[in-house]
Amino acid sequence: MVSTISKGVSYGLLGGFIGAIILGGIASMMPINGVPFFVAAVMMMGITGSMATAAGWAMHLITGLIIGAIFGAVVTKVPKLQASNIGKGLGLGAAAGVIVWVVFFVPMASLLASSMHMSLMSIGATMIGGSFVGHLIFGLVLGGIVGSLLPKQLAGGKYSCHSCGASFSSQSALMDHMNKAHMAKVAPSQQQFKCNACGMSFNSQSELMEHAKKAHPMPAR
Repeated sequence: MVSTISKGVSYGLLGGFIGAIILGGIASMMPINGVPFFVAAVMMMGITGSMATAAGWAMHLITGLIIGAIFGAVVTKVPKLQASNIGKGLGLGAAAGVIVWVVFFVPMASLLASSMHMSLMSIGATMIGGSFVGHLIFGLVLGGIVGSLLPKQLAGGKYSCHSCGASFSSQSALMDHMNKAHMAKVAPSQQQFKCNACGMSFNSQSELMEHAKKAHPMPAR
């Protein structure tokens, strides 16, 4: 599972970098005071000229990489958010793009507007709307890349948890996950029904039978 997560992070880094480049290009077409919003943010710190451009782009790309890495880790490690196919990856990426727009761009744009003694809306509805679309595209690129590459890694897990769907490359790794993630929810005194095949315990016969059907199906005759 660790190797799968590292793959997810690497795919996220790739998607975040490419998405940031595309978003930077879109931002360059809708400048604030003649420069992309991330360069304008750097200029607020007193940096000017070519240094501001270089620092702005560096900050923008690094932010894209960080967001991509976090996204890749989350959609690999969290079972309910696993990007198990490209469609789910695109959906999760779109949601991530909107979150980034709300958390990062809107506050930054508000600060920039305040520094210019303007209201946020005075920057322009086109620019605000365009930035939203740009961040949505960033998320779709990120999610599309991760969603197209990650499923191959997730499919490599031969042992799947019947409770949450997480996949593992060995039976021992699956058992360790079950004991840590799921068995703690059942008090020891309630663990009365034990599976003879793998040693897991359940607090009802029906749960044990359901487990046996999914985890240890009888071979067809």
